[in-house]
Amino acid sequence: MSELSNTHGNRLELRGLLLATSSAVVLSACLCVPNEASAADSDRPTVWIELGGQFEQIATSQDPFVPPFSTRPPTILPITPGDPQIAPGSVQKPLDSSFGFEGKFSIEPTDSDWMFSAGILYGRSNGAKHIHQQTAPKSFEFGTKYVPLASSFGKFADAVTDKHESHAILDFQAGKDVGLGILGLHGQATINLGLRFAQFHSDTNMALNSGPDPLGYKYFGTVKVLPQARPFTYRGKLDASRSFAGLGPSASWEASSLVIGNASDAAFTLDWGAHAALLFGRQKADLQHQTSEYYKPAPSHGNPSGLNHPVYQTGTKHRRSRSVIVPNIGGMAGISLKFPNAKVSLGYRADFFFGAMDGGIDTRKSETLGFHGPFATISIGLGG
Repeated sequence: MSELSNTHGNRLELRGLLLATSSAVVLSACLCVPNEASAADSDRPTVWIELGGQFEQIATSQDPFVPPFSTRPPTILPITPGDPQIAPGSVQKPLDSSFGFEGKFSIEPTDSDWMFSAGILYGRSNGAKHIHQQTAPKSFEFGTKYVPLASSFGKFADAVTDKHESHAILDFQAGKDVGLGILGLHGQATINLGLRFAQFHSDTNMALNSGPDPLGYKYFGTVKVLPQARPFTYRGKLDASRSFAGLGPSASWEASSLVIGNASDAAFTLDWGAHAALLFGRQKADLQHQTSEYYKPAPSHGNPSGLNHPVYQTGTKHRRSRSVIVPNIGGMAGISLKFPNAKVSLGYRADFFFGAMDGGIDTRKSETLGFHGPFATISIGLGG
């Protein structure tokens, strides 16, 4: 009986030992999995710093200041082919390109698929133009002699413009990685929500001068006419400053799909994304323009000093400020070379702000402002 009891007891001890051993193995395996995942997650950088630059085309329009004399100088003589004329609209066109830089700071906490970022994009552009057109003056026929005239006696048109533009966009976002599994792709996708701040500014200064009636030799068809005793000069000037600043909620979707390589070593990825925002802000325009006419009587007509005499001078100032809501949409597409702790990206980006700027002269006129062009960035991962 005792032998049977001992045999039964040994079997129970063996079963208990096997059960304890198997439980320990399973428990150890369960504990190892999280540890390995945690180790892999701890190797991932928790901080990313991104720096880059872009060349952008600027899409916008503004009403030009067109003085009456610029389209048809008020002269007693008909305008002949070849007379100097400069279209004011051609020298007042807004700047169409800019260079800038961008930066982004991101935090990706360990053991989390959330990320937080702050980014800035800044660009500026300057431009100046000077156009001068002038005809050669004809000699003055006095009896049987021809008296040569100085070059200053020719018809002329002159335009000088100076333009400046700057824009800054700041983004503060919180995002969550939702993956690309629902699309059947290998990669990552992030949905971001946050705030966007945008500020735009442009300055235009123009001076337009025209001398359609200089002191020179004139013709009426084949009829010779004596030099003008009262040559006229016309002047137009514009100083315009326009701006917008606004803040509002934003949302974006960024995705990256593996093209070739290994995500744990080095890989090429295809990147794309889209964003939208609604900005609440203020649109401003501060403009001043002036038109004037002068004449210079000959010394024999009571002007021994050769001074210009004003005929008329008109000037107008406008200062407008208005609260506006500006919808903003945009997108990007590009390609990246990714390493575990670094990334190099090239792509093309577009951003449009609808009704952001006041492009009018004497009355308000909402204009859409857009930026689009190539960009390049370098990202470095820290921590982990």
